[in-house]
Amino acid sequence: MSATAVDLGRPEREKRASARTESLFSWGGAIGLLVLVVWAVPIKSYRLPVALPFSLELYRLLLIVLVGAWLVAIVTGARQISAAGLGKPLALLAAVGVLSIVANTNALSGAGLESQAIKSLSYFLSFLLAYLLVCSTIDTLPAAELVVRALVLGAAAIAIAAIYEARTNYDVFDHLHKWISFLEPTRAIKESARRGTRLRVKASAQHPIALGAALTMAMPLAAYLVTRARHQAAACFWGAAGLLCLVGALTTVSRTVVSMAVAMTIVALLVRKQAVTRFWPLGIALLAAVHLAAPHTLGSLYHSFLPKGGIVHSQTARGGNVGSGRVADVGPGLRSWRQAPVFGHGLGTGKVARSNEPGTIVDPKTGAPIIFDDQYLNSLVSIGLLGLLGVLWFVWGGVRRMVTTARHRAGPASDLIAACAVSCAGFGAGMLTFDAFAFVQCTLVFFVIAALGLRTRALVE
Repeated sequence: MSATAVDLGRPEREKRASARTESLFSWGGAIGLLVLVVWAVPIKSYRLPVALPFSLELYRLLLIVLVGAWLVAIVTGARQISAAGLGKPLALLAAVGVLSIVANTNALSGAGLESQAIKSLSYFLSFLLAYLLVCSTIDTLPAAELVVRALVLGAAAIAIAAIYEARTNYDVFDHLHKWISFLEPTRAIKESARRGTRLRVKASAQHPIALGAALTMAMPLAAYLVTRARHQAAACFWGAAGLLCLVGALTTVSRTVVSMAVAMTIVALLVRKQAVTRFWPLGIALLAAVHLAAPHTLGSLYHSFLPKGGIVHSQTARGGNVGSGRVADVGPGLRSWRQAPVFGHGLGTGKVARSNEPGTIVDPKTGAPIIFDDQYLNSLVSIGLLGLLGVLWFVWGGVRRMVTTARHRAGPASDLIAACAVSCAGFGAGMLTFDAFAFVQCTLVFFVIAALGLRTRALVE
């Protein structure tokens, strides 16, 4: 009897082990590896030691390999192209991105910005390719969950590094080349930013705001993994990962994180009101944990909403000058947009804060370069009205689709769609207060999460 039970149980165990092995060496595992590389290796900070006209970064090499394998699978009939219902806005964004440069060829050439524009276009198209890759290769909920686990694990590891940086003022990612010999630094180490007396950490991101946005998007996915845990230890593990993401996001002392949290809470109430209202007291405990893990962070964040002269004054002051406030940029931005209303001035033509790269987008009234802290306004000016419509269609059209499905369905797949909807809504709200597409890591994280949510939605419908 016992021997028979063992014999009957062995094939089942072998089947489960085989499934686990297959998942690690499948498209889900490959996408998960890409996600981990995006988290771990700072983008635009390190390149591979290869002589090419452009900087070949590790994540780009991996993306090229995966896209190549995907194209081979398409040719052989093993795979198809799927945009999970957002093919039209995706095509619009790709077309407008190219046309914005073609329509401004003479201006870009005269300003010496051809290479900068082409580089920006390559980053922009890589976002769209990453989205298509995920949508076209993830076929099951377990495959999607494998990518989600990679997203959360990577985010938790980066959050630990951010907390360490907040306590020691040492960013381990500035010294990655000392431990990984094939990575070549592309920039000098810069002094970390501060808000008041508090260090604003960036860890592996390009900017503190971008780090905060990326870690904030990972929190709903950690909550989803808690609900999917098969035993208490796993639930505690994923809960701890989510807590680390929260602490790491707040150590950036970014007001954008707060605005994202507000939007995410609203969407969470729409898709899972009962769960949110049931666990809201946990938020108090989480804030206490944040205070213990990163002292003075909450105080610095609170005071960031009360700057000298008031927050309205800080965002409206110095209109028409370089580095003016977000609200103050609206007028100059609209004046600049009127010069090229359809396709804009071209991708990569705006000046980025804390960057030495030039820019041609200026206030026609004063001649001062405009540094946008609003991705929607940036899109309007750089890729025109059609580009802005494409961005709105993709971001909020995707959120609407996921929210609708999550509200009318139940089960694990619906819960994942709900978590992705919450994350994407947070990113969409955050785009109002920073030029999101200029920061590759957090934007790639957004496109991967959007693809996971919309692909899962396509699978259940």
